[in-house]
Amino acid sequence: MNLQIECPKCSKRFTVNDDLSGKTVECGSCDHRFLVKEESIFAERPKVYPGENIKRDDDFLSRLGRDQSASESHQKKERSVGAGQPKVDAIMPAGAGQNIAVGAGISFLFLYAFIFSVGTSDGGIFQDMIREDRYILGSFVFLVVGGLMLFGAKNWRGRAFLLLLTFGGALFALILIRPVHLTPEAVLEPAPEPGLDESAAPPLAQIRELVGYKVIERKLESLDDKFGGLAPQHLVGIFIEDLASSQFHNVEKYLKIELKIPPTEAISRYPRNSGKDSLIVISGFPIDFDAVVYVCDPRLGRVRTYPELRLIELKLSALHDSKLTDDLRNKLSNPEHPSYFNENLNELRALDPLRRKDAVRELAEIPPNVELRYGEEITAEFISLIRNEADAQLLSDLGRALLIWAKDNPTAVDVVSEKVEQMMRTNSDVPGSFIDFLVKENGEKAPLLIDTLWSKKPEVWKDQYIALGVSAEKRMIFHLDGPSIRLTKAAASILASIGTERALQSLSKYQSSSDSELKVLVERAIAAIKDR
Repeated sequence: MNLQIECPKCSKRFTVNDDLSGKTVECGSCDHRFLVKEESIFAERPKVYPGENIKRDDDFLSRLGRDQSASESHQKKERSVGAGQPKVDAIMPAGAGQNIAVGAGISFLFLYAFIFSVGTSDGGIFQDMIREDRYILGSFVFLVVGGLMLFGAKNWRGRAFLLLLTFGGALFALILIRPVHLTPEAVLEPAPEPGLDESAAPPLAQIRELVGYKVIERKLESLDDKFGGLAPQHLVGIFIEDLASSQFHNVEKYLKIELKIPPTEAISRYPRNSGKDSLIVISGFPIDFDAVVYVCDPRLGRVRTYPELRLIELKLSALHDSKLTDDLRNKLSNPEHPSYFNENLNELRALDPLRRKDAVRELAEIPPNVELRYGEEITAEFISLIRNEADAQLLSDLGRALLIWAKDNPTAVDVVSEKVEQMMRTNSDVPGSFIDFLVKENGEKAPLLIDTLWSKKPEVWKDQYIALGVSAEKRMIFHLDGPSIRLTKAAASILASIGTERALQSLSKYQSSSDSELKVLVERAIAAIKDR
């Protein structure tokens, strides 16, 4: 059964189903919400014209068909009126799903506009997208947003359409005004046919196109404002073919360590040639071009240099792409295998720090009966790692490895001495293997370094001091007569191992000491010296 209801605000009438009685509806004309109750239900009364007298109970007139004709006329009017009135859906409030659709559409539009604005900047994700493709992508976004908004705008589709046109116009205006930082791709010209007087394209022009050199030019322009004519000395570009994103992080870490890049400066990477290649730009601080070449070749691979462009073209070594297969693990762990030394040398040059650590540990534990090969190359890698690494366990393993590989190597002695001094200045723990190596190789700075370390922790460095032998006796006598009772006891203990008759006079002073522990240590030292 249908009811006719009337909007209390605009007096618009609607025909609805009687199951809406007692529920809240929304006027499709003025958007006013009201409760369907008796005051809102419109009861239509029959119209009576002047001079007309209708007798609804007149059997005679009914038989003549007058009432039937009037009834049919009245039904036609109702149908004609009802046909122009809105359906029930037109006056029902919008559902939660429709409101969510409108919110999602607007949010998606603004999110895309933000990402597009950021992505079209220099080095952004939309940098290499031409304007035609941007319009196609924008049209797709516009269609998706329009569909969501028109679906959710149930009773205000006209206003939603105008709002959508406004947003769409702003979106396409944004596409129009944002710059296109298009990186030129390499265009390889066909080789000239024999007999034709055509010269090949200049090499510099080819490499500029291949690497997308405009990025470096823009960097130089920004540096010129800060450094003036010295701007080129603050930038170096490295173009690497077939560099995966996972490899880039290892290359980045290696370059930061080797070039001592300040923590305030970053290394920028620009994908090239559909992401297959990479252009790495280092800038913002003074950079020696030759030093960058040195750390790249041969550690990373082979290079071709363009000093006038401040550009290095690097062909990454194949060993950086190798995987740890079962066969390779066997070669790395079996000293009897012909490829054992060569493969471990390659692992020392790997970009993966874990593989370098494993190789150092393997070479530090090589059996004494194995004949060493590639000694100079392996020792050089050890020295390079000592200079640049800070991992305590790795440094300890490197010291043990030098005891085997760096015999009679003054360069290794100097580097280890410098590393120990550096660690002492920063109060870092010095590996005992470093001191063992310096003692074994008779390092010039070994006695002073050991004495400094022993003075702070005599219990820890006792064995290294004893390893110095008789040459340390004079220093021990000095500590025996010093003001620290702790060092006096430690000196007496060491003199028991390395002391000679020269130390007896100083030791005899403490034979009557009130400190029972010192007295026992002195007696043992005197007895040991006399027994020798």
